[in-house]
Amino acid sequence: MKKLSEIDGIIDIGRYEKDPFTRVVIRYSSKAAARVIVRYDDGGDDVIYLEKDAGEFSWFVPGYVDGGTKRGVEKFSYVSLEKDPADLVIEDIRFENVEAPKGDTAFIENDSLKVGVRLIWGGGVNYIEDKKCPAEGLLNLVNQYDTGRLIQQSYYGTGECPENPDFEYGSFMGHNWVYNPVQGGDRGNKRSRLIDFRLDGNSIYIKAQPKDWGKVDWDTPSYMENVYTLSGNVLRVDNRFVDFSCWAHGCRAQELPAFYTVSYLRRFTWYDGTDSWEDRPLTVKDDLNFWGLPEYAESCTFRIRESAKETWCAWVSPEDDYGIGLYVPNVDVFKAGKHAYDGSKSPEDGSTNYVAPLAMLKIVSMRPIEYSYLITTGSVSEIRGTFKKNKDFAANEKFGPDRRSGRIPDDAPAY
Repeated sequence: MKKLSEIDGIIDIGRYEKDPFTRVVIRYSSKAAARVIVRYDDGGDDVIYLEKDAGEFSWFVPGYVDGGTKRGVEKFSYVSLEKDPADLVIEDIRFENVEAPKGDTAFIENDSLKVGVRLIWGGGVNYIEDKKCPAEGLLNLVNQYDTGRLIQQSYYGTGECPENPDFEYGSFMGHNWVYNPVQGGDRGNKRSRLIDFRLDGNSIYIKAQPKDWGKVDWDTPSYMENVYTLSGNVLRVDNRFVDFSCWAHGCRAQELPAFYTVSYLRRFTWYDGTDSWEDRPLTVKDDLNFWGLPEYAESCTFRIRESAKETWCAWVSPEDDYGIGLYVPNVDVFKAGKHAYDGSKSPEDGSTNYVAPLAMLKIVSMRPIEYSYLITTGSVSEIRGTFKKNKDFAANEKFGPDRRSGRIPDDAPAY
């Protein structure tokens, strides 16, 4: 990545408002992706990243969720992140005063579900309530013990290598940790920055700048976007991730998404077969261990068969025949397990159950990774029926051309 001193250009703005503002909106054109230093009227700086071509970009000023405001923008200093110069043009700029949300979670709800996204943690899902839940005392199904839990985007990239001399490892659980943008925040519980947020009826739009999980309080040069749409008893989530690090990344198993539930939903369920959507018998696992320990890694890994299309899974309570399901088309593996299992119904407890549908993808700077998934609740048969009804909602074809298959042959032994 170019250093801040290698500036391609400076655009003087000198725009000031009578009243304080919290959001800046620009319309721009650029011949290359650019890193932009924004100088505010009070002398403070900000860094934003712009994709190439023309578009609109909006962002909240630093500290927005804590009541931060600004009164003017003095200039933009920019540097191209690609071989070609950016030749950035700011075609229009406007300022808006958006009141910071009361509380840290924004909600959408209908007669079936209430869904919350935690704005101070990058807009990851921290709340799903089924209004017809049969389990007494079970309200929020999502674990939100720390910034690494939730239901959220998470990606893995480079470690130290000759191609990336300025990259330094993070650390976690006593190990070096590769580049790992996480929507909620980092291992020190430092929260990711909310870049933009819009609430429109039954839909929420989020843009966040994630922290690097293995470091403490380091903003990654990347953006994550989500559109959460609630329809009946189904939550649709559309995801987009763009990295601006300019580092060379290898192909890694990506969490699509990282998905954490309350401990109470102790049984992991999925379809391990090839007769997709024909209501064949399911596979269940009640005795999963902590997926993060090497001795349990293989027993917590379930590879999907080559021709399978029914790529959903669920965490359920067998006592109530009730749980929460996740359907992600075109993934290759389910990584699932339990941490500190104690059967708790509290979303604040350290105990949790986890699953991540995985695909082997490579982060490529300036090239988006996009995918969608569905979440629903109910009995196992209801979850399966809902996903069957909506099985063609997305193909997830934009994982990228560098994908490697992690599936197993159709005739491999059953789990």
